[in-house]
Amino acid sequence: MKPLHSFILGLGLALTIHAAEAPKSVARFSNNDVLTGAPESITPERLVWNSPLLGRPASFFLREVLDITLPAREPEHPADHEATLTLTNGDTIRGQLASVTGDAVSLDTWFAGRMNFNRLMVAGVKIEQSAGFVFRGPTGLDGWRQSGEKPAWTFHRAAFRSTAVGSIARTDVLPEECSVSFDAAWRGDSVRLKVIVFSDDVSTENPSSGYEVSFQRGSIHLRNCKTQSFLGSAQSQVLMENDKVHIEIRASSKSNRVALFINKQIVEVWNDPDVGKGKFGRGLHFISGSTLPLRISGIGVAPWNGVLDRMPDPQFGMGFRRGIPGMGGEDAAPADGENPSPEGRMELANGDSLTGEVLSIQDGLIAMKTPLGDIKLPVARLRTVALKPVEAERCKRFEGDVRASFPDGSSLVFRLDATTADTLTGSSQNFGSATFQLASFSRIEFNIYSPRLADLRQTEDW
Repeated sequence: MKPLHSFILGLGLALTIHAAEAPKSVARFSNNDVLTGAPESITPERLVWNSPLLGRPASFFLREVLDITLPAREPEHPADHEATLTLTNGDTIRGQLASVTGDAVSLDTWFAGRMNFNRLMVAGVKIEQSAGFVFRGPTGLDGWRQSGEKPAWTFHRAAFRSTAVGSIARTDVLPEECSVSFDAAWRGDSVRLKVIVFSDDVSTENPSSGYEVSFQRGSIHLRNCKTQSFLGSAQSQVLMENDKVHIEIRASSKSNRVALFINKQIVEVWNDPDVGKGKFGRGLHFISGSTLPLRISGIGVAPWNGVLDRMPDPQFGMGFRRGIPGMGGEDAAPADGENPSPEGRMELANGDSLTGEVLSIQDGLIAMKTPLGDIKLPVARLRTVALKPVEAERCKRFEGDVRASFPDGSSLVFRLDATTADTLTGSSQNFGSATFQLASFSRIEFNIYSPRLADLRQTEDW
């Protein structure tokens, strides 16, 4: 094995290669060294790394490896719903709900097939109708255009990051009626971000068409880029009290409607009286308004049917609808999962709810026993599933545990047991044993319980 310090001199060259073109994979080490390249093999003790900076593959002890980032892409797998399973240790897994019993909850995943999760370690299940994404990412800078002579945005570990004012945009990505969702995180006392949808010019921060949604501290404003008219404002306590949020903008260039959701809660719905007066494009912009670090990840673009199954609270003074303490704003509307449904009660996608016991799930249909008799519904019609109450447990930690992330947002901790050239096999009390395709991982973190590496890992997140 070559000592890590022998690669310090090569670090500058590695970063130059990284800036010139997106590397296939990146390995980071405990002494801050970075190597681009690709994994030759991974065992529970060693990483063998093949890099253009090395004459031949080099072997490293895993105890000195912080993480590896891989260019994974989620394959197309048509489904009518996506279930999100949350475990008691904080893991999140996405897939299609296969079964629910008193002992286990089963998901069909694209990265490991069917996985059976111990009911004692399942915190909750949420279901969304399949969005049929037309874009998910980011996976790199290809296809995106930046404004200004000096780019403000970089790509690192499945996220866009900025430390300067500027726009990063993509053309021909939005349907006429669309949902644009993403995760935003920032450093400093507030977020300064603009998102433009339906732009006709991605080379500038000020296109002549589209809708601009701006976020600054707890204030949100919507502007028509063509008419320059402001269409409304809102306030969000969530933006003021957090440094990361999930944002969704639903917009239609055919009607007069733009809707905003933060952390799955509806904030505001705006209508544009001049919608018929301008031509709309299909471009999407993210614009940083500050030199403070800003990170955009988990971008998803999907068609929208133009229908809202929920509306914001009634308007209260000052033209703001939500986020005003004591006025029925966001502080009065708990985020998804904070207040679970009463025992045995399940929420439907249209806002209704029913009491029942899950009998079986087959061919996308869930059979339930209810006070009104046995019924069957498409799984996609549900938002939550009532699980049998249990005394929750948390899985044990083991030396050699790794944290694996996937491009759909799933994240799992497991002990690395065995490897082949194309697969990793891991085990956990959460799900027993599973075999994963190496090509499905977007990131694998090692030594995740090491206090020695905790500060470095947190710093490198930015």
